[in-house]
Amino acid sequence: MTPDLTSHLRPATERETEDSIRALFLRAGWYPVKTEAGMVKRGHGPRRGHLPPGFPDLTVLRRLPGSALCLAALIEVKTDRGELSASRIDRHAELRQHGLHPQIIRDSQAATVLIAEGQRLAALLGGDV
Repeated sequence: MTPDLTSHLRPATERETEDSIRALFLRAGWYPVKTEAGMVKRGHGPRRGHLPPGFPDLTVLRRLPGSALCLAALIEVKTDRGELSASRIDRHAELRQHGLHPQIIRDSQAATVLIAEGQRLAALLGGDV
């Protein structure tokens, strides 16, 4: 089988984009958790331990030194041309009603901006950067 030498010429897949975003957050000291609802269902009984359809793909956590609390960001990973499904649009709207703002991240540049915002907030809260 001939190796794919043209992969650098094609757009990244959503999985490749997510892998690169996860790596950036890990290197910056965040803890990424895969939270795609279609992949997670735990517990017994209706909806116990279940992430609802449309929940963002990743939750990233950043420690706040000296505190039991952390910063968290909800991330929806999409390719340059990726669009949100109806269930994702509805779930993101529900999250916004609770003051939570899922971030749609399409590339490493957007991830880097979000990481910098986390560092800024951690510094304001007296944590290390």
